[in-house]
Amino acid sequence: MPVGLKKRSKKRTKKTVSYAKFQKLLVARPDVLHGYLRHDDINRYLEYLKNRYSFVQIHVLGMSHERRQLKAIEIDWNCEKNLEAIERERARRTLLNRTTPTTTPLPQPSVCTEPRGRNTVFIEGGTHAREWITVAVALNCIYQLTEKHMRNYELLRKLRFIIVPLANPDGYEYTFVKSRRWRKNRRPIKHSRHIGTDCNRNYDFHWEDGPSKSGRNTFKGVKPFSEPETRAMRNILLKQKDSLLFFLSLHSYAESIMYPWGYSKDLPESWQKLEKLALAGRNAIKSYNGRHYRVGSIAKLTKRRISGSIVDYVFGVINVPLTLVMELPSHALGFQPPAEAISPIGHESWFGIREMCKTAYDLEPPFPGLEETVHNGKLFVNAVKSTLQQATATTTVNKPPTYNALMSAMKSGDLVKQRHGPPKC
Repeated sequence: MPVGLKKRSKKRTKKTVSYAKFQKLLVARPDVLHGYLRHDDINRYLEYLKNRYSFVQIHVLGMSHERRQLKAIEIDWNCEKNLEAIERERARRTLLNRTTPTTTPLPQPSVCTEPRGRNTVFIEGGTHAREWITVAVALNCIYQLTEKHMRNYELLRKLRFIIVPLANPDGYEYTFVKSRRWRKNRRPIKHSRHIGTDCNRNYDFHWEDGPSKSGRNTFKGVKPFSEPETRAMRNILLKQKDSLLFFLSLHSYAESIMYPWGYSKDLPESWQKLEKLALAGRNAIKSYNGRHYRVGSIAKLTKRRISGSIVDYVFGVINVPLTLVMELPSHALGFQPPAEAISPIGHESWFGIREMCKTAYDLEPPFPGLEETVHNGKLFVNAVKSTLQQATATTTVNKPPTYNALMSAMKSGDLVKQRHGPPKC
């Protein structure tokens, strides 16, 4: 070796693997089916779903008096993020199957339209602190629409879901550590020794007729929307008002499905449509396990007037066409169903809720006046009839098809083939 030259040594560089992109998937998954979750566990579960599924988003609606976050989960199969994920997966499959194309096509978005119309189902639970089962059922709905999304895929293709599983976090936490039968929130009332307002009496719709004594469990508050929880709910409802199709408020334990009004025994003009929707849920539950739910207006079934409720506000002010209250089981267990009852009640309730969502789609089509077509199992909506007439493999319906008719058309395979491709959206 020449003098002055050193032998070059090959240095091995140790490759470090970054786990940053995997870290978000390491969020522990709480058991939502067999136990009552605390506030932090609920938020952890929502975070787990957001990290796992591209069609899930989490929204922070506001903060409670004790600085706990109020969160809503948005489940939207047709969101841009999910469509991009589907396209990436399709490109990957195409690359892997250049010689033999895949025979199992990826799920497609069902609705192609601008604007999207009324296609949102809004579910809220946990307004009353002691009604733990409402939180568990709301979480069960989230579980069915996310972790079991392929079972409910046809529902997700048509409807977007916003679910607030816990609308009163302070009161809910208080029932775990202090008083199990606490109902209200935990914000102190000025110039009073009492604490808490009934959030379901604090909405600005016939609010003045509600209970004004601060010591009562049903105290309406010092003014409409005096509570941070009700203001947070109001803001998200106003923001989504043009897209809301069906609103469902969960309570316990009267085993009934009720529609407005609560402030009066008078019935709204559309009460027959609301009753048809409620009966669909009742019949589905009865066919599932034989449990019989009562159906009727809030004021008539409860035999009292309920002013300032969220259901009356959503129906009378936000103008959501389909609005219901679902009182969960059971008379025998009261406000304290054991943990073993969570899964049976959750699945029973989901059967009814799912059927009501399907019926809501039939009663109030998201795209009134537009023609709908079925193409290769996908639903297309377009206001331009000439474009629709050129669609390939379509079954055209002058009136919006019912949910069951739509499903049978997609499964039949007896679709007429023409030259042109599907309408662009």
